[in-house]
Amino acid sequence: MSDNQPSISELVSKTIMDAKRLATAQLALAKAEIQASKKAITAATALGLTALILAPLAIVFLLFTLAYGLQQMGLQTWAAFGIVSLLILIVIGITAALAVSQAKKVKGPELSIRELNKTVEAFGQTDAS
Repeated sequence: MSDNQPSISELVSKTIMDAKRLATAQLALAKAEIQASKKAITAATALGLTALILAPLAIVFLLFTLAYGLQQMGLQTWAAFGIVSLLILIVIGITAALAVSQAKKVKGPELSIRELNKTVEAFGQTDAS
């Protein structure tokens, strides 16, 4: 071997150091990306919560607008608010029926339980053999 060529141990050592540097750089990149995502998630959460707080207020004001609009069309105030209340109850009934319908579709992890039982049986047969 000539003196200019590194030995096998030097090459392995250099490769290990390069791998460590690469892993450290990749970890630093991942941390930077997570920090950027963390800021975006925080902002999105704050804006989403603001929207969730304001949405019910907007709905209440729209319902009041509808009731007073009905009053301006000639209905008495109590009748206008009664109609709006009836509309709300109808929407509640429809959404409750849809919720019950969806709830009936919920099932447990049947396939997972079956596969787990098969695994338990397979191991049980192995132990008995």
